[in-house]
Amino acid sequence: IDRIEQAVATTLAIYDRTFAFMQRGMSERTVGAFMLEQVAARGLATSWEPDSCPAVDSGPDTPIGHAGPTDIRIEPGHLVHFDFGVRQHAYCSDLQRVVYVLREGESAPPPEVQHAFATVRQAIEAARAAMRPGVLGKEIDAIARKVVTDAGYPEFLYATGHHLGRACHDGGGLLGPEWERYGDTPNRPLEAGHVYTVEPGLFVDGYGYMGLEEDVLVTDEGAIYLGAPQSEVILI
Repeated sequence: IDRIEQAVATTLAIYDRTFAFMQRGMSERTVGAFMLEQVAARGLATSWEPDSCPAVDSGPDTPIGHAGPTDIRIEPGHLVHFDFGVRQHAYCSDLQRVVYVLREGESAPPPEVQHAFATVRQAIEAARAAMRPGVLGKEIDAIARKVVTDAGYPEFLYATGHHLGRACHDGGGLLGPEWERYGDTPNRPLEAGHVYTVEPGLFVDGYGYMGLEEDVLVTDEGAIYLGAPQSEVILI
């Protein structure tokens, strides 16, 4: 657990440096290369293949998922979504963050971006609050999914979270729905000492993808974040 916590701390530190580095007009590829330089400078590896770690997704037209950064440029009015982790002392982190690029005259994100952020943040917190030993993965997924759909968004088309450990997708349990592609994995109970990601998300028309991901440790008393969760939209 300590090693995952260290990897999370390193990931958050690299995120902080990245947010200070990135500017309007930079390409996703430039920002992604900067992040990989930070990983290499620490003598570490990424949590998954470096051609798609980090993911840097700027604006409404970029492909979402483990596609890797493109030549799309970061422009005012874009949401910039990141998915990134490092492997440190043989254990992985996996965290998503979101930045909003202010337009001229703006001092805060527009209401639709703020509402989307609040919805995803609420879904993560509701899932974390329900996580404890014995609860089934599908039950946690249903809680997060309901927050998103109750807020008026379509349900996300993937699981709420997965095991995290020596590999980015580690272990057999899944915080997911009973969809055929997931087999029996959503029916497995949570256990104390296991670490999961919690990563609901949604698309904000005209702005981009609003996806957050936190790493959470299940304990006998409940579940705790292994690093400070993103509490507000990061602005540049």
